[in-house]
Amino acid sequence: MRAGYRRLACSLLNAAGRTVHPSPHDGGAIETVVVLIPELFGDTILTTPLLRSLRTAFPAVEITVVGTGPGVGLLVHDGSVHRAINIKRAPSEERANLFRRRFDVLFSTKDHASFTNLRLVRRIEAGYRIGFDHPGHRGFFDCLVERPEQMPVWKKTPGLVEPLRQGTGPAPRPYLPDGPVSAPIEKFVATHLASGSTIAVNISASKPEKRWSTDRWKDLLAGIIRPIALLAAPEHAADKKCLEAELAGVIPSPQTESVFDVGHIVRHAAALISTDTATVHIASCFDTPVVALYRNPRDLAKFPPLSSRNQVLLALDDDLESIGLQQVREGFTELEKQLA
Repeated sequence: MRAGYRRLACSLLNAAGRTVHPSPHDGGAIETVVVLIPELFGDTILTTPLLRSLRTAFPAVEITVVGTGPGVGLLVHDGSVHRAINIKRAPSEERANLFRRRFDVLFSTKDHASFTNLRLVRRIEAGYRIGFDHPGHRGFFDCLVERPEQMPVWKKTPGLVEPLRQGTGPAPRPYLPDGPVSAPIEKFVATHLASGSTIAVNISASKPEKRWSTDRWKDLLAGIIRPIALLAAPEHAADKKCLEAELAGVIPSPQTESVFDVGHIVRHAAALISTDTATVHIASCFDTPVVALYRNPRDLAKFPPLSSRNQVLLALDDDLESIGLQQVREGFTELEKQLA
């Protein structure tokens, strides 16, 4: 039902505005670009290869990123970005300035029709607009880039630069900008992760259907000999504290205050165990070995772990609970062989 309403809203938006017909770029100077990024942390991390490709192709370009979710907060600390704007939280004057100016090129990283995203495509002034080919995108963009729907996102987004600059080379790896780490997390990592034996386990996820049950995590953690540092979003902090109190192998840790705190732990951990969520992609940034639990082949195709040492466990029928305890134990055992 929601998908039907979304398609209708996008169609009405298209009909209400000026239809844009595909055309090549005129070859003029590219000095300012605006990039529309995804909402969530993990998705934003997977679009950082586009930012790096832009900086490589146009070293002097001014990059503005615009988003509607927490992901844009990462890029406030990205040295290659001049301006990062959360359109929902920005002061009214900052939003007005965004809509008043005109950019040389607009890039949209969405590979499907999103009303919120397409409304921004229409509202932000740009001389040339580039997006991914999708039936719902036609009429909004000057150039539509064809890529397979299930192509890994980190490889897909740099392709948006190709209409402007051919031969950009292989896609750069995703990265986590160098943002601030809280003092309690710095102290915890220096104290408990310096030995190189502690693993990180993430018990949270961006969506309920991507989360393994706390009881499953408890049974798994009880059988792991290595010291364990738990990661949990604020809404799962109580579960984290319970596991830390009940299991001797789990080291009590401060609550992370930002994705940069999470990144600091993952970067220095011997390995990570997590469902398919932002922590898997943070591990990819630092090549931290990972055991990753995925709901379905589609998610795995689009958002695979990039760590050179990884074990992937795939659920049946989109049900993460179908991944059994023994499967995860065996996956971690196999990963440990690679750590030796």
